[in-house]
Amino acid sequence: MKTQKSTLGFWISPITKLLGIALLLINSFYWSIPEMAEYVASAYSGISPSHYTLTTVTRFLGWLITTLQISVLTYGLFTVANIFRDFSKGIWFASSFSNQLKRFGISLLVFSLLSPIVQVLTGLALTYTNTPKTERMIVLSFNIDGKGATIFLIGILLILMGKVITEATRLADENSQII
Repeated sequence: MKTQKSTLGFWISPITKLLGIALLLINSFYWSIPEMAEYVASAYSGISPSHYTLTTVTRFLGWLITTLQISVLTYGLFTVANIFRDFSKGIWFASSFSNQLKRFGISLLVFSLLSPIVQVLTGLALTYTNTPKTERMIVLSFNIDGKGATIFLIGILLILMGKVITEATRLADENSQII
């Protein structure tokens, strides 16, 4: 079903895509500079810099692990961009909207579930090269914070909203055929 076109959607769609790409580029930038990588490594792993040694290999592994999680969020942002693109064309009530809303919800759900896994994997990647061998230790830090729980709940809510909109669209189509 087409309705009035949205100028706001026309502008927000490409901005949302740029935001997703920017997240990936910023992550790459942070891991490529040793001083910045130390900050990002501590933030992702929850481990004090005194417990690990940053090498080229550990920075690469850290970048790879964190890029996996950020890629899920970028996918979600591209899905949101498609929603805004449809709004800019005046497409509001369509099955594609509910499907995209569910995909965005799933991406938020996966993003939040990956957070503790990324934290543990980043900790492992940072500490596996600790030297000397007799003093090597693997330090793991694992926590679930309020932001992660909130993103998880928002993801579930969006999936449910997508299902409700799918059913509403189906009922609207049925009713329009009766008349």
